Amino acid sequence: MSDISTYLEAIKERFDLSSDYTLAKKLGIAQPEANLMRRGLKIPKPEVCIKIAKLLDKNPVELLLIAQKDKAPPSAKEYWTLALTAVDVMLHVPKSPKYIPRKVEAIGRELRQLETQTLTYEGAEANAEAVRLVQTAEHSIDAIMERWNIWKKGEALYPNYLLANQEAAKRGVIIRRLLVLTREQLQQESVVADAIQVMDDQHRAGIKVFFAFREELERSPAFRRFEEDYKKQGAAPDINAAMFDSEILIFSQSYGQAQLGVIGTPTPITMINQLEITWKPDVIRDLNPAPLFDMTRYVFEYGGPPAFKMELARFKRSVA
Repeated sequence: MSDISTYLEAIKERFDLSSDYTLAKKLGIAQPEANLMRRGLKIPKPEVCIKIAKLLDKNPVELLLIAQKDKAPPSAKEYWTLALTAVDVMLHVPKSPKYIPRKVEAIGRELRQLETQTLTYEGAEANAEAVRLVQTAEHSIDAIMERWNIWKKGEALYPNYLLANQEAAKRGVIIRRLLVLTREQLQQESVVADAIQVMDDQHRAGIKVFFAFREELERSPAFRRFEEDYKKQGAAPDINAAMFDSEILIFSQSYGQAQLGVIGTPTPITMINQLEITWKPDVIRDLNPAPLFDMTRYVFEYGGPPAFKMELARFKRSVA
């Protein structure tokens, strides 16, 4: 018996129809056609599907898809079943509260992007999605942060993203994060203090924190290629990227500032305006931050403020 047959039996029961003749009359078709449809030997035309739907208070789209599934070859039936499931979900989405249809619409946008092996998020959604990715990590997270100030207290990634990292570390996820500092930044004592605070926060959260000075990193051909590869993929000039379980990568495409506060003087907060998530094999290969941690000539593990200040003093002497 076809799925359409089930709907026809439902019509007979609802309207107390005792024969194919009365069913055919109700549908406005010939009796032989009604008999063949009820036995699953004929697929109704679109206009008949619509009539069946109206008689059963169904959405016509549901019946049209059922008809397509019934006449599809066995190899294609599972895809029509999947389409029917998706439509069924959409048809039963309530219009209120408004959050629900908007959430479903957002899920739909994500599903349409999956074929490209890339997802893009903007604004607050970008920051929220980064947290969700950390929550799915099982083994490792390797990250590089040039726009590291967004980890400061009061900035976009504090405290939600930091707390998500801490929970991941508690689960046994090995997290390595490299902060890239510049000569210009380190000329300001307040920025040095901020960098130490950020690294201390990360360290206390169970993250293996590393730091490097950009002017030294740029001496490495490998790092210059790394930067160029990110540029080709549309990454922001200041690279913020993380690899999760060596299989999925996120990186910032642009940054912006949001003003927090409508009363008094607003507080500027650095935001990730656009975030890309990708699992394309070639991109994963080229943009993986993991090799950076092997560049021990330029990359140092953070061991607390005194050791950091010693390396900072050495760096300042070298560029004086």
